[in-house]
Amino acid sequence: MKKTLPVDMLLIGMKVVGLDKSWIETSFLSHTFTIRSEKDIEKLQRNGVRTVTVEIEDPPAAVPKKTDDASLDPSPGSRPIVLAELPETAPGKIRHIQSLREETIRLLTRSFQQARIQSIIPSQEIRSHVRETVTFLLQNPSAINLLSDIHDNDDETYVHSANTMLLAAGFAIRHQMQESECVQWGLAALLHDIGKIKIPDSILKKPGPLDLAEWEIMRQHPVFGFQILRKNPDSDIHGLPAQVAVEHHERQNGTGYPHRIGLDLVHPVSRSLMVLDIFEALTANRVYRSRVSHQKVIHYLINEYADRVSVPVILELASMVGIFPVGTFLETEDGEIWMILGYEDIEKYEGKVTILDLFGPGRKLRDRPKKRTLPRINPESIARTHDYRSLGLNQEHWESLLKGTRESP
Repeated sequence: MKKTLPVDMLLIGMKVVGLDKSWIETSFLSHTFTIRSEKDIEKLQRNGVRTVTVEIEDPPAAVPKKTDDASLDPSPGSRPIVLAELPETAPGKIRHIQSLREETIRLLTRSFQQARIQSIIPSQEIRSHVRETVTFLLQNPSAINLLSDIHDNDDETYVHSANTMLLAAGFAIRHQMQESECVQWGLAALLHDIGKIKIPDSILKKPGPLDLAEWEIMRQHPVFGFQILRKNPDSDIHGLPAQVAVEHHERQNGTGYPHRIGLDLVHPVSRSLMVLDIFEALTANRVYRSRVSHQKVIHYLINEYADRVSVPVILELASMVGIFPVGTFLETEDGEIWMILGYEDIEKYEGKVTILDLFGPGRKLRDRPKKRTLPRINPESIARTHDYRSLGLNQEHWESLLKGTRESP
């Protein structure tokens, strides 16, 4: 027999089978669990639950039978989602991106050399080139997913900056920013490391770890970059790019430099570009190490670096390069929303994928989350990714989703 009771009338041992709120409004994934302590009742109250439905045996049992009820409802098998695929990027588009990148490197090489000698940069030429790159990507959005794979990396500062500019322009376009904003992102990314022109090559190209004295010199390049860019009379150069130059090595936990400030004190563009900067650097060959795969870099950022940089930015970058870490919310083109729970091969993001199905077509909230297994996820079937906050969830709720099945609240 089922009965609806106020929360303050609950007793230890009662079996709850329903709440007066949906699962997305509380931190309870399941509405079926046994009250095991006063803390369970207090948690219901903290979540704003006023009434619950309980199952009472007739006659009532002194101690309700322990269940193995799970907070998730595993569905047997898997149901592949069939969506229209994006058109394949033409080889001509790939060649065009390569050409833009090579021209960026040549332009940046000349500009950095000019800045080293005369302390000025050809801002008009740089701005025109960045605008040309942004225009091409706006006209060919399907090419954005290729940006992380089209280049041969090396350790030169201007090559790294050119690659980061391409990533930044694509990132801004994915956020549906105005063209002028996308150009600003590109300029900031292209010039973020200009301060390295004042760092000796013996340090920049050292084939091994830097010692403490060398690190002290290297950590000055954000300040040098800020000083160079702030002197430029062009507002497009001495504004946002100068700010990003001095902020892109700051970190949330205070381990960054030069000012050891948290992410809440840096510009939003700096918060994004610091992630793109790290990703490009780690996936590039260096004189002191070989490049790391995209999958391992994303895995590292999520699992080892999330206390230092913006997690939503990591997830958006992962989506842009076709990698979806555990905890990512994916939306298909018909409005279904899933959360990634796990992979067969967690480090390579390969094999069968375990997902939590949260919203049905048209973003219709499921009665309760359903755990399913898919053979794989086709990146081209995913319309966008979400941060948990954009779905109306809080951190406690997100962590509860990640924990998977459970019985008690």
